[in-house]
Amino acid sequence: MRGQLRLVGIGDDGCLSLTSRAMNAISEAEVLAGSERHLAFVPQYTGQKLAMTSPLSGFITQVVELASRQDVCVLASGDPLFFGIGQLLLKAAAKANVDVDIIPSLSSVQLACARYGWSSQQLTMLSVHGRSLTGLVAKLQQADEFALLTDGVNSPQVVAAHLLTFAETHWQIHVCEALGGVDERCRTFTVAELVAGEAGEVNPLNLMLLRRGDQAPWNGKPGHVADEEYAKRIPSQGLITKAPIRAVAIANLNLTPDSIMWDIGTASGSVAIESAKQAWRGQIYAIECNSDCFEMLAANRELHKVDNMNIIKHKAPDGLADLPAPDAVFCGGSRGQMSAIFTHVMQVLKTGGRFIVSAVTLDSVTELFNLCRQHEIEPQILMLNISKTKPLAHYTCYQAENPIHLFIIEKR
Repeated sequence: MRGQLRLVGIGDDGCLSLTSRAMNAISEAEVLAGSERHLAFVPQYTGQKLAMTSPLSGFITQVVELASRQDVCVLASGDPLFFGIGQLLLKAAAKANVDVDIIPSLSSVQLACARYGWSSQQLTMLSVHGRSLTGLVAKLQQADEFALLTDGVNSPQVVAAHLLTFAETHWQIHVCEALGGVDERCRTFTVAELVAGEAGEVNPLNLMLLRRGDQAPWNGKPGHVADEEYAKRIPSQGLITKAPIRAVAIANLNLTPDSIMWDIGTASGSVAIESAKQAWRGQIYAIECNSDCFEMLAANRELHKVDNMNIIKHKAPDGLADLPAPDAVFCGGSRGQMSAIFTHVMQVLKTGGRFIVSAVTLDSVTELFNLCRQHEIEPQILMLNISKTKPLAHYTCYQAENPIHLFIIEKR
């Protein structure tokens, strides 16, 4: 005998807002599955109950196996396909050739928008529920209104503290708790008020609505910025890949919003930071071994709001093996380890990915050219000659800077 699998969304008011179709799905089920909280909403059910366990994958496997021979109904929060169990269950059921009938309820975001009169189609949906806060600030630069799902670890207070670190204090924040239930509560705070603890204890079943204040995304500097915008080490003009070189290098990395990128020998972090703005859903790894750069590197990360940039304090190639495989790599300094770096990058770089190396001296140009030959690689080589205007008495002339070679390698 073949069973069936139904997935029913349920609100925090339990059965009160369920449709007759949803109630029938529950009453007809031979097995009712879900979290202990959701199962408690239907005490009148007398059949077999299956409580959700951790890890979730084991629970889903058990549900699908039961559904192959029994009628199973799974309870989930609100709209099960909105950051819920729905997609995981659909994938597992498809592999087992089990059909899933989904009966959604109102999502928490729909309820929150109704409370404040917001238009849900204008919102950008984000979640830190069971996820890291890393990259949240970068994502918040992409729009003006957001719904953010939280959890007991990444609470509204913790989220606000993260925003404060990156000077994102302009947001108006609505904290909506236990939506649809008897303990529902909706309140409005500033970032500073949440950090100061003015919200008190917050129900772990909450979401945040955020509306941008008077601060433009990326502080009005969404992409390429001048060298003067970065803290950098002195001597001379600072350890930084100069703006014109940086622009050409990043343009040739072929970054997407989801790219994973390494910046080896990052120094001030300028290439990593401007790459992080392009790969705002991705992850950037800024690798640097010079301890004199660490403080300025961290300051630049916060100033430019790139919390998707991770600082790796190693001398490459050390530490590279622990990083996820990159879509793009830039190397602006090798500290004498070019051969080992080159070999490792070419091994782990994704197919179609770009590896760009800048070279200043004839020695480094020669070494890179020979490495390409050894690896049977034909790079594209650009020699960039940059000249800037400078005053000369009552006149204006050009001052040439040292030529820079960019070796552009695409993995095939």
